Amino acid sequence: MDDKGQMMVIESVIFTITILVALIFLYQLSPTSTVSNVYKNDLKIKGDDALRSLYNDQVKADTPKNFPKNNLIFYLIADNYESLVLYLKSKFPSNTMFNIYISNGTKKAFWCSSTQNNETPLPVKEPVTISHYILSIHPYFLDVDNFPGIIDNNGCELTKKFPGYTGSTYDVILEMFYT
Repeated sequence: MDDKGQMMVIESVIFTITILVALIFLYQLSPTSTVSNVYKNDLKIKGDDALRSLYNDQVKADTPKNFPKNNLIFYLIADNYESLVLYLKSKFPSNTMFNIYISNGTKKAFWCSSTQNNETPLPVKEPVTISHYILSIHPYFLDVDNFPGIIDNNGCELTKKFPGYTGSTYDVILEMFYT
């Protein structure tokens, strides 16, 4: 009888260990949560739509003849990040934060954040979503002599971020995340 009792105890311990290993294995195989992906995809769509609509919106301010007539280029050339931030905040949920960068293809420079700070980017929290919008801005439009009412006397901030760059292609990078 003693041998049979010991054997039953050993069998039950082995059975318990087998069940635990099987449960751990099943847990490892289970799919990850898609909640963060849904939020990330939703924010990506909102970011793409906001940049596209900014590009398609006509400038309300008086601009010289032949000057680009869309808000995204106007905000960049005039370094009017305050209006850009207010517009983007109206398009996103209130718990959305963002940083905006400008790139010329080889160098990326910080422009502003959702706190209207143009000095340092906000620390990013996962999950992060990034939207892009590529612009073509002729260097003629970045010259203070041509547009003194739009560009500051010190010159266009965009040209200061990329000294020596004579191209016309810029990438607006919108980095978004939830708080």
